[in-house]
Amino acid sequence: MTESIRLISRKNAVGVVSKGGGALPISRNKNVSKIGILIQIEDDKPRNVYPHEINKKKIDITSHLETMIGADDVSHVTDQESISEEDISHMISTFPELIEEGLKFIDTEVEISGGRIDAVFRSKNDEHLLIEIEIEARDNAIGQVQRFITYAEKYGIPRDRIRLGIVCAKISESRLNACIGAGVEVYTLSLEKRA
Repeated sequence: MTESIRLISRKNAVGVVSKGGGALPISRNKNVSKIGILIQIEDDKPRNVYPHEINKKKIDITSHLETMIGADDVSHVTDQESISEEDISHMISTFPELIEEGLKFIDTEVEISGGRIDAVFRSKNDEHLLIEIEIEARDNAIGQVQRFITYAEKYGIPRDRIRLGIVCAKISESRLNACIGAGVEVYTLSLEKRA
């Protein structure tokens, strides 16, 4: 089985052992026979292994299983997360106009009482947009962003000049409705075919 894992690693160009200094590799001693792993089997052949690392992103067992559990059809489950919260943060801080025209990036990882704001922007109307970044927005993200209001006190900004938002890859309809009810703006990532 160890050789099958090594073949999967080479075939899929994923790391399954430590290369030194990596982000939480599955094995620090390169001995894959002494660790807990999940092997994805298709047509009686090993197709993928979890956890693994690809493009310096750790893809763990938990995220794969959660994706499988939440999928309507397991055949549609992707092998890895294609985007991270860090990727989203970099994208919106570099191109804030993806969220709103005239928006200016202020800072990331802003510490406040009760939490940390992933990204802060200022609108052309001089409002502060405080963003929580998630791959999939869940109930805890809504609660987290509502705690951002302490930013107003810390920086002496009137509360009516604060907007709360979530940027995510996906969100369920029920959670979207909860955001609407809580006055939290939601922005989802999408690609539009232009040609």
